[in-house]
Order: sequence, then C-alpha cells, then structure tokens
Amino acid sequence: MLKLIFFNTFFGMALLGHASICFAGTDVSHRLERFIAKTDTVASSGKPTREKAAIIDAAYSASFAADPSAIPDEELDAHFEATQYLMFYTLDKARLPLFEQIVERLNLAGKATPEHHKKLMQAYFALREFNKANAFAERHGRDIPQYRPIVAQVRSGPLVKRTAWIFQGQGGLTRRELNLDKGRHLVMIASPYCHFARAALTAIEDNPTLAPLLASRITVMAMNDFSFDYAHYAAWNQAHPSLPFTLTHDRDEWPEVSHWVSPVFLFFRDGRLESQFSGWPKEGNMDKIVAGFHITFPDDMLTRQADQASQASPAPR
Repeated sequence: MLKLIFFNTFFGMALLGHASICFAGTDVSHRLERFIAKTDTVASSGKPTREKAAIIDAAYSASFAADPSAIPDEELDAHFEATQYLMFYTLDKARLPLFEQIVERLNLAGKATPEHHKKLMQAYFALREFNKANAFAERHGRDIPQYRPIVAQVRSGPLVKRTAWIFQGQGGLTRRELNLDKGRHLVMIASPYCHFARAALTAIEDNPTLAPLLASRITVMAMNDFSFDYAHYAAWNQAHPSLPFTLTHDRDEWPEVSHWVSPVFLFFRDGRLESQFSGWPKEGNMDKIVAGFHITFPDDMLTRQADQASQASPAPR
C-alpha cells in the first residue's frame, strides 16, 4: 500500500512537472508572438526612430526582462529571438551584453546554431564593435566560414562631434573625424542595398554640375544596420572612387536625423544643418540637391535633367 501511495505521488508530481514545463513553453511562445507583433506594428508606424526604439525596448522589458543565467534552457531560443529583434530595431549598445550572455548560454547548452552566431556577429557590425566580432569569429570559426578579420583603428579624439569609418582596403577600417565646419556639405545616409539610394548616387555621380563637389563636399555614409558586408562596400568603392561609402559610427552623432530611412540627405553650412529631405522618386530629386548646395544655373538645364531622369532610370551599380 505504501509503495502504491509513493508511486501515485511520484507519478502525480512527474505529470505536474511535465505540465509546468509545457505551460512555461507555451507561455514564452505566446509572449514572443505578442512581442514580435508589437514590434512589427511599431516598426511600420512612421514614428521617429528614437520613439520607436523606446516603445520596443519597453515592450521587451515587460515580457522578457530576466537574468540571462536564470533563463531555463527550454526558453533560451525564445529569449534569443526576442533579443535579436530588440537589437535590430533599437541598436542599443547597452543591451549588447545581454545578447552576448544569451548566446553564450545557448553555446553552453549545446543549442547554438550558425544562425545564432550570425545574428550576434551582425549586431557587432551594426554597433561597430569590430574587435569583438573578430574575437567571436576566432572562437567560433567553424560556424562563421570565410570570415576575414577587420583591422579597425581609431584616429579621432574623444571630444569629436561626428565621425566616419573609412574603408582602407584589405579588411581595414579607420574611424576619423568628419569635419563639416567650413562651407557647404552634403551628407547622404543610405544603404548600399537600397535601390533608391543607388539611383540617387548614380544621378549625383553622373551630374557634371556636381562633379567638382564629389571629393570635398559630398560624404556618403552607410547607416548602422544588420546588413554589413565588407566585401560589398569594398566592391562599390572600387567601382565608384569619386563617391565611396563610409560608415556612420553611432546614431547619436546625428541628432538631426529623426527617421533613419534610406536615403536621407543632410545639407550643412559651416557645421549647422540648413536643410534636409529623404527619398528618391523615379523622376529623381536633383532639384533639391541643387537647391541644397545653392547652385544657380538656367532653368532649362533643370528641365532637361528632369526629362532625362524620367525617360531612363539609372541602372543600379
């Protein structure tokens, strides 16, 4: 009888434990679904980028705030998925240690996949943590094939207001001061994967009026995102030496940008923002580029350029 009671008690506890695990898995799955749905809604809301990031961060804290060391193994994947969404949309460097710890937990549990490692590497690149990316790739090289270490150097002081990462070739990147203090300057923030940005770059590069300004007055900067590919940038820069891509270092260096979309055009005069616009429609926005530089020439030239742009859209390069 005692054995029967013990067996029934043990079996009941086992069932209860199994039910608790199933409930926990269901609960975290539902939380993840709700968080992703919330994130997608906010991301497409048209709100300023910083406001969207704050809302997404608050939603994450409400559903997934936890000590990484205390997350049950069966919930690690869900926490990873939520955290990579958080990092993608907020680019919050303060959250990076959390992301790293969750990936490390997945490694220790034997559950890490090449995709987990790829997402962390993308976060490193987006946050310009190149040395961390190198160190992580060295430890997990089998999951990150054909990775070439990036030689990152800093050539700017701590009090510099704006900086850019300059491609040096052979895996080199150097962070330097971007000085906009004298004269007029156009900073174009874009993604090399964006068709509209590539069309704008081609139009600017092919415009004879702007040709004298390319080297000294126009800077093209790739925004912080999860699509960094050194080889892609290097190939573009080799093909377009007069209008090469550089990298933004941190969004906080550009408080004038309320919506981080591609492309954004910022016109500075003696270090101060004078005007800005975003987007590049099929017919182009060359009139806004010309106006931003305060270039004047006969109206028929603008008309001719607009007609040419509408007749033949430049092929992406």
